[in-house]
Amino acid sequence: MTDIKSIQHFVAVFKRNSFRGGAEELGVTQSAMTKSIARLERQLSLVLFNRTTRQVEPTDSARMLFHRAEELLSAHQALLDEASLLATGEMGALRVGVIALAAETLLGPALASLAKTHPQLDVEAVVGSADIYKDLALGDCDLAVGDEANFLQSSYAPSLRMRVIGEEAVVLVHRPGLVSGAGNNLSELLRFPMAIPSRYYNENSLFYSIAQHVDGGDARYRLNSLSACLNLAASSDVVTFLPQSFAQQAQRQGSIEIPPVDLDLTVKLVVVSRASHSHTPALKAFHAALFAVRPNIQMS
Repeated sequence: MTDIKSIQHFVAVFKRNSFRGGAEELGVTQSAMTKSIARLERQLSLVLFNRTTRQVEPTDSARMLFHRAEELLSAHQALLDEASLLATGEMGALRVGVIALAAETLLGPALASLAKTHPQLDVEAVVGSADIYKDLALGDCDLAVGDEANFLQSSYAPSLRMRVIGEEAVVLVHRPGLVSGAGNNLSELLRFPMAIPSRYYNENSLFYSIAQHVDGGDARYRLNSLSACLNLAASSDVVTFLPQSFAQQAQRQGSIEIPPVDLDLTVKLVVVSRASHSHTPALKAFHAALFAVRPNIQMS
């Protein structure tokens, strides 16, 4: 098999019309250069250079092969460059399954961080899949960003590994002026129609807690979007439940109110990967980006 060094030697001698000049260019001895070219000629069953005491003249065969040899060296260098980038997570491709809660609160800042540190890494985020943990276990995505409660209930959890990114409170929100301050208690608020951002966190735990405060508490609307729940609550008599950080942004804009009631509910966002697979540099880079924005979602 022809090795890449012999091709490099061939190209150097061809360009310089000299074994000595080619050897000096590549930092090898003239003897090593001569032996390398002779070995390449035997492997190709071709004479590449006509040698005299005064000059080295490429043969017609050498001229026909020269450009192909340059292309091979260029492709070899491109391979090394790309491998180096992959090894540091600088480029490559990731497919990430993301629940909508994480997509609307965490994914944007994480990708912004990743764009600065690893601008050549391609990321496809699949938001709102029916079961991101199944997708991950079956190899349909490389990583999943979900919530702890639903992950722990997944039948695929034993084959996966989880790491908590951050935790924050879930708060109830409604439009400004929906109730007076005196009526701002949980039982009163839960008499209004409710909207639930479904598939964001464990719905059963949420409903069990609500049921403690109101008979027959149930959601009239289930929307797979935090923004949709927020807009519905801001423009109607519907109350909804949102992560505190997300709700506070809307509160500052004056579109909703967060009443002073404690739901005693939290959501933990987690990053999940396959237990049997070691993390590639690209996966490590995405992990780092998620945890770089962790202070933005942790609540004291």
